[in-house]
Amino acid sequence: MAAAYIGAVVGAGFASGQEALTFFVIYGNWGILGILVVMLGFAVIGALSFTAAQELGIESYKELLATISNPSWARIYDIVITCFLLAGVGVMLAGAGSLAEQQWGLPALSGVGTTAVITGISCYLGIEGVFHLNACLVPVMAAAAASLGLLGLGGLWTKKILQAEALALWSSTPSSLVPNWWLGAIIYLSYNSMLGIAACTPLAASLPRRKWAVWGGVAGGLTLGLMLLGSCLAIWDAGHEAAQMPVPLAWIASKAGPGIGSVYGVIIWFAMLTTAATNLYAVVKRLGQNPKPGLLGVLLALSFGLSLLGFSSLIELLYPFFGYLGWFYGLQIVIYYWRRWRSARRRK
Repeated sequence: MAAAYIGAVVGAGFASGQEALTFFVIYGNWGILGILVVMLGFAVIGALSFTAAQELGIESYKELLATISNPSWARIYDIVITCFLLAGVGVMLAGAGSLAEQQWGLPALSGVGTTAVITGISCYLGIEGVFHLNACLVPVMAAAAASLGLLGLGGLWTKKILQAEALALWSSTPSSLVPNWWLGAIIYLSYNSMLGIAACTPLAASLPRRKWAVWGGVAGGLTLGLMLLGSCLAIWDAGHEAAQMPVPLAWIASKAGPGIGSVYGVIIWFAMLTTAATNLYAVVKRLGQNPKPGLLGVLLALSFGLSLLGFSSLIELLYPFFGYLGWFYGLQIVIYYWRRWRSARRRK
């Protein structure tokens, strides 16, 4: 469950380092506090959401939304999340094409096509296929993030991390859509948790025990925070040059040793693949269908069409927009459990 949660969140933006740079590193010391906020938020929202899905046998995020909120709000967010999940598949396909072209000089369509085929196969295999894919690939991504983070921490330590010049990082101008660190943390948490919860609701409903849902959310959330911290430490240590790169972590990995950049490129592709597969399966379950080849083909064709808009363009347009829309979900799930807790106390 934790691996599925991580796999749904760790997409191209996370694994490339662009999200770490945009939402955290750019704010210097305050960005570290933002990471702590996000880590706790992922753990709490994940544990509460997965528990609700497991206890009530909810197999789609539409049912989850209807349970925790009023019907009007649920209908609006159902449409928003469905569009975002399918758009997320398109973003991952576009990212796979850009990665194949940039890192290995292959035609972009080869990366898109390969990713689409494997995504479709894993979804066709159902819950077992998605679980297996995440269980195999997520430990590799976590190990890579931890390795880069330790290298970054080692470099910062040798530079006397407590010195003012080390702590200052660099002065970059934040995006006008994300003007300060706490708003950056909230936006990052909101769109990623919305994606992760929506994608993993069918998987949480299949768990036989409540505590697996709770600890799946907690373990997944804490691991996501630590992976994000590792990415930030690596970019922090690398400095200005890394911040100018489109894929900062791949550049940092390439500087660490021959061939390591290509290996990390494969890991980034794994991140895209796990996100695409989990998102696609969630959309299929939302439509109330089984993952049949015809339906998967239509959804992948729509995602392919969206991917033609380009990887960077899709991230710049979609992520902040859905981030502002998604913060309300976390508030709703907390309020839902607060009301349950108060009702239980009154009955006693």
